[in-house]
Amino acid sequence: MKKSIGLLSISSLLVLFGCGQDESSSAEVNIPEENEDISGDITVWAWELEANYLEQDVLPEFEKEYPNVDVNIQNIGADQIYQRLNSGFYSGGSGLPDVLQIENNRILSFSTEFPDGFTNLSDIGYDKYDDQFPEAKTETLKNENGDYIAMPRDLGPVGVMYRTDIFEEAGVDPESIETWDDYIEAGVTIKEETGVPMLGMYEDNKLRSMIQQQDSYYFNEQGELNIDSKEAERALKTIEEMKNKELINYTNNWDGQVTAMKNGQVATQPDAVWWSGTMIEQMPELSGKWGMFELPAFEEGGVRASNNGGSALTIPSSSDNKEAAYAFSEFATTNVDMQIKGLENRGLFPSLEAAYEEDYFSQEIEYFSNQQYYLKFAETVENIPSINYTSDNLKVRDMMNGQIEALLLDDKPAEQILEEDEIRAERQTGRDIANN
Repeated sequence: MKKSIGLLSISSLLVLFGCGQDESSSAEVNIPEENEDISGDITVWAWELEANYLEQDVLPEFEKEYPNVDVNIQNIGADQIYQRLNSGFYSGGSGLPDVLQIENNRILSFSTEFPDGFTNLSDIGYDKYDDQFPEAKTETLKNENGDYIAMPRDLGPVGVMYRTDIFEEAGVDPESIETWDDYIEAGVTIKEETGVPMLGMYEDNKLRSMIQQQDSYYFNEQGELNIDSKEAERALKTIEEMKNKELINYTNNWDGQVTAMKNGQVATQPDAVWWSGTMIEQMPELSGKWGMFELPAFEEGGVRASNNGGSALTIPSSSDNKEAAYAFSEFATTNVDMQIKGLENRGLFPSLEAAYEEDYFSQEIEYFSNQQYYLKFAETVENIPSINYTSDNLKVRDMMNGQIEALLLDDKPAEQILEEDEIRAERQTGRDIANN
């Protein structure tokens, strides 16, 4: 007999949720032509930098154009938002806000279990912006029918941030690094000349970036498990080679990674553009000692682009004021001036491609050796491959994080890791294994 919650089983709750939300989700939403005709109160949930962006950068300008809308922005931690969202969905939408921030890799976890939980934004007209964002961003924000259920906000294009002084001391030219073989060769030289490891690592972020740049991921387009793929093997064996050559500093956690970068215990940080905010804030004394070059390819002329992170804005179907919720979210995601403010004031890299043409992207950033830091990342965006996160992304990532630790600390072979994780993932998710 299945366990029950009160008098209802979980499946019954889902049925009730679906029935209760279907009318709200499919009800026609008409956006008035005149901004003044949109009125009422809305509540927005977001965390940390995005909440500050929405309240301090977006809201003052939004209020000028939509004077009859009252927006209440609540700064809530990401984990708390997800807990409340899950509870709200189980109770038929009770207690949820009109707009909330959600990470790209989390959306399918909720929309798969609660297919009517989010408002269909394509029905309201958001499709008209489809060609204004990179496909790698938008494809993760749509339901199985290809309709938007979230609006794109920030993006995390990946490059390599490097210590210019350490490279100079070792006599290594960053422009000579085009492939991962080049990167490893440079790392060996830097370790011999300076004693500094090439990078810090403690989780699967770098592995995922390396798999994605090969147009692959833990799941294929059909949602089948693709963990033990030739692309994943190539990426993990490259990491294994770096570990064997003592080029990796195991940094334990986020704080350990920050400390290693701050104290000169790593020569590079291959990761997302948003690291700049942490670097500028927590290691200002290193201004002018960092630079950036593109992610190395796996072969000459190969893809040198990937993504790590990024979030979106979505409207729960339970919202009583979808017109105002849509207007606010649309303004926050498609207004170019707002995107530049978010980048300049918060370090939030926009996914709206029109923003890349603005002067701010061409500015030389003193902290990064007067390079056009943001422009260099922007130039990689169009080459970022699209991937399928599926609703089981976080489960597989948790497994792989543990395996990365086993590789770095216990010398567990890369081949064994991929084979074991694919079998474990099949058992835990019920997904088929791709026939590679």
